[in-house]
Amino acid sequence: MKIPDEIKVALVTTACIILLAVVLKNIIRVEADSLITNSPSYVFIAYIVTWGQKKESRCKSPLYWSLAVVAVTLAVILIYVL
Repeated sequence: MKIPDEIKVALVTTACIILLAVVLKNIIRVEADSLITNSPSYVFIAYIVTWGQKKESRCKSPLYWSLAVVAVTLAVILIYVL
């Protein structure tokens, strides 16, 4: 059974949101705004919006979108650490 691409990106997004919440609350010990905490989901929303386009490109790959979600998550963590 093959997992659909949008489910793969959704699972990575969910894991990153949970990781971000745990790191911000328990490790860094800061109260983050919900706008910041949900930032990985904005990348997922962009993926869903562009997913239905007919044009094929490498940027439609779920790997690139998953990496973008991870990069946004790490960027938010780095902002709060620094």
